[in-house]
Parts: sequence; C-alpha cells; structure tokens
Amino acid sequence: MRELLTALYGTCWVNHQFSWPSLAQEYTSTAIADPLAKISAALGEFRGHRDFIKSATMPPCDYFVPDPPFILEFDESQHFSAARLVTLSHYPADLPIGFPLGQWRDLCRQIDARDDRPIDRDERRAWYDTLRDMVPNLHGFQPTVRFYAGA
Repeated sequence: MRELLTALYGTCWVNHQFSWPSLAQEYTSTAIADPLAKISAALGEFRGHRDFIKSATMPPCDYFVPDPPFILEFDESQHFSAARLVTLSHYPADLPIGFPLGQWRDLCRQIDARDDRPIDRDERRAWYDTLRDMVPNLHGFQPTVRFYAGA
C-alpha cells in the first residue's frame, strides 16, 4: 500500500502520529462536538465501559499522504465489531467520508468481531477509528479513506 500511495502521490508516511486530542471534550468548540459527544455516550452505554479513552492523543494512523492531505486506514476484521457499528450508526449524514458507510455497517453485522483483551478493546478501537474519520476534516484534510483487508 505504501508503494502504491508513494507512486501516486509522491510522499506517504506509515504509522504517522498527529498530536490531535482523543477526548471528546477537546472538540467542544468545533463542528464535530455534538456527534463526538453522542458517539462517546453511546459507546459508554453499549457495554458499560465508559473509560475506554486511554491515550491523550490519537494513536498513529496507518498511512498519511500530505498532498493532498488524507489518511488511509487498512481495516482488518477486528475493526468490524458491534462497538464500531454503534459509532457508525451515529455518523452525521453530511459527514464527508472516503468509504461506503452502508458497506462498513453491513461488515460490522456480518463479521461481528470481538476483542475483549483488554475488556474495552472494541470500544477503544471503534473510538479511535471514529476520530480518524472525523478529526482530519477539521484540519482541511480530504476524507479519510478506508480499505477492507478482506476484500
């Protein structure tokens, strides 16, 4: 994937780290404040794991292309969980995304991945995926692109 992105765009960084916050409260004065608050609450209600945000900043993304700026995520089966379906079900209709939302929801239902080590791992993964889908828009990035590894 890195070779392909480099051939197409010239520069591609793997596992690039941004210093963007992970807490929903850090986005209160932004356009994504309301959706993030709803998603965070829904994830907390889902299985009762309310303390799933463990990192002050977002974990690294899979691939980052700086020009035009966008993130590409390579989603393996563990990304298609019931917790991820919760987050995807709360995405605003006007959210610019770079993947077929309906297909991602269907894959969550079909695959129904479960990773309980640690106990709130599914919620963590779903939350950080949500941040990678929403936060880049605040920084002028193109929509985050997602590929399903099983395709």
